[in-house]
Parts: sequence; C-alpha cells; structure tokens
Amino acid sequence: MSEKDNNLTPWQKKHLEYQKRKAEEAKKEKKANQPKKVHFSSPFLKSLPKTEKNFDDTRDEAESAELLEEGFETNNEETQSSEAPIENEKIIAQLEQLSQENEYEYEEEQIKRPSRFSSLFKGSAPLLKKMWPALAIVVLVFVGSLYLISPLSKISTFSVSGNANESSEQVALASGIQTSDSIFNILNNKEKIEATIEQKFPRISAVTINYHFPNRFEAIVKEHTNSVYVKRNDQTYLVLNNGYVITTPVDATKLEKLPVLQNFNDEEVKTFVNAYETLKPAIKSLMTNVTKTPTDATKDFIAIDMSDGNQVRVSLSQLADRLPYYPSVAKQVQAPQVVDMEAGIYTKPKAAYDAYLSQLSTSKSASISAQNAKKTDASSENTAQSTTTSSN
Repeated sequence: MSEKDNNLTPWQKKHLEYQKRKAEEAKKEKKANQPKKVHFSSPFLKSLPKTEKNFDDTRDEAESAELLEEGFETNNEETQSSEAPIENEKIIAQLEQLSQENEYEYEEEQIKRPSRFSSLFKGSAPLLKKMWPALAIVVLVFVGSLYLISPLSKISTFSVSGNANESSEQVALASGIQTSDSIFNILNNKEKIEATIEQKFPRISAVTINYHFPNRFEAIVKEHTNSVYVKRNDQTYLVLNNGYVITTPVDATKLEKLPVLQNFNDEEVKTFVNAYETLKPAIKSLMTNVTKTPTDATKDFIAIDMSDGNQVRVSLSQLADRLPYYPSVAKQVQAPQVVDMEAGIYTKPKAAYDAYLSQLSTSKSASISAQNAKKTDASSENTAQSTTTSSN
C-alpha cells in the first residue's frame, strides 16, 4: 500500500474498495453482454526489450494504484459515457439482424409447412378423378331442379313483330301461349305453334318463334304482299301474292296502284298471280286492267291494258314467257298500239286492231247466221218430206 492509502480514512478506504468492486462488476457485465470477445494487445509491449529493472516493481505497482485511486471515478464515468452509445448501437444492429434472420426462417418454414386444407385432401386426387362424373351429374340435377321450380322457367312476355295487317293480340291469342307456360313446353312445340298461326291467318306467310334469355319469346311474322285486285259483280277484292283472294270487299276509292282482273275465277286468278309475280317490277307497274278475250284458237287469251297507252294480247298460260319481251317492243312503236303475242309477236294500231276485231266479229256473226239458216232450211226440207210421205 502507498503512503496515500495509509493517509486515507477508514471510510475512504471502504469507499475505494466499493468503487473497485463496482468497476470489476461493470467490466464482467460488459463482457457478458458482448457477442464476441475482442482481445486487444499493444504492439509496444511486444517491442520492449528485456532489460534490467531500473525501478522497483513495488514502487510501480504503488504508483499505478495511486493513479487508479485518483482517476478511477472520472475514468470510469468517461468510459461508460463514451462506450455506452457505441455498445447500444451494436446491440440494436445485432437485434435487427437477428429479427431479419428469424423472419426469413419463419417464411421458409411457412412455405415448407403444408396447410391444413391441403393436408386434409392429401391423397384424395385419384378418388376425385373417379368420382367427378357422378359429382357433375349431381350438381347439374340440383341446379336444374332449382331452375324448374323458379319463376325463370316460366314465360314472362310474348311479343309479336313484323305484322302490318294482323294485330299482335290476335297473333298471340292464336298461338295459345300464356305467361304461366313452361319454357320447355314452348320450345318442344315450337313448330306446331308456328304452323297453327300460319293456318289461322291467310295473310301470314311465315312465323318464327325465337327464345330470348332468360324467359322471353318473340314471334317474328312475315306477311304476304298485295298482288292484284279481282272485280266480281261490281265488287273489288284484294288478291295476295300467293293467289289467295281476301273475301272482304275493298273500297273502290282506296285501291292501290295494282292491276284489276275482270271476272276471273279463283283458278284463273291464281294462274295469273303466279306468272305476274315472276315479272320485273318495271313491267308490273305498267299493267292496269286485264280482261279475258278468248278466241277460237286460244281459249285463255287475255288483253292487258298498259299505262303507256298500248295493249298486250297474250294467252294466260304464256304470260310469264312472252310478256318479258314487251319493253323492247314498246320502244319500237308509237302508242297506242296493240302488241299481239298469240302466235308470234306483231303490232297494229289500236284503232285498226279494233276495226279488225269488229270485222272479225261481224263475219263471225254472219257465218253463224248462215249456219243457223242452213240448219233451219235443212230442218224445213225434212219436215216437208215427212209430210208428203205421210199423205201418200
């Protein structure tokens, strides 16, 4: 012990010992908290030569103890204050590194660890492959049953489009479809319903019933067009493009620009319409009035008045074949002309043709009269002979 230690009071000596113990405990605690031990060595200690001791070892130790006693408290405080932030930073950095490593290891463990759901169905793939057709059928039956009992399986609306002369209410009534009917029932009887509507309405040429998701139906109607008129007993009737004659008379003041057939029977009307509908619209638009003018050679001979002033005479059976030549003939003549297409095609002024017809009619009447006179004379002679014979 140094002289300075001897001069200390008992309390100061105890306090010095307490400080030393405290410093040693702090060092031990610091070493325990450090993750790695770092050993420091001074190069100066290794480089010092081995010489004789110029000073007494006990004196050196005493001086060191005195220095320790004097500056221990201040050095300890400075060391703790300077090393504390550095140690804290090292500890925080190590904690962050450890937390990152733990998170990475946790994520890897979660990836490698199978989920409860996958472990539940583990090994069931072959069984599911064998059972999926049956499962699919069960699901379809279940969904189908739900659909059948739901309002979606019943028709909600039925509309009609394309109708111009027949009302939508009449077409819907003729179809027999009601809003409570099943969609499948309508789809199964679709063709039958279409045929029923066509039969009840002569103006309708075709009906197509379409289904619109989820439960709507539409009847698309196609009607026959107006073709010609036929005049019978001072009444005019409309004829459709299929040759059907509407039995309701038409107001003469509301006629369309269509040909008017004079006193044609139903068969003749249908024959004319079938040929008429094959003609080009340019020719059809010229035809105004059609009359029957039979001859000895041609019983179905007809006369067609054209809006350009000419008149075409042709047999009804050859109408579709001969009338397409009319436009080219009309360009070569000056109206009014009669274009005769009975045997061939020739033209004659209408006045001359009318005179010819009048002369032909007169000569025909004279011939008939002469034939009748001969028959009368022959019958008179036969009567006279029979009288003479009976008197004898």
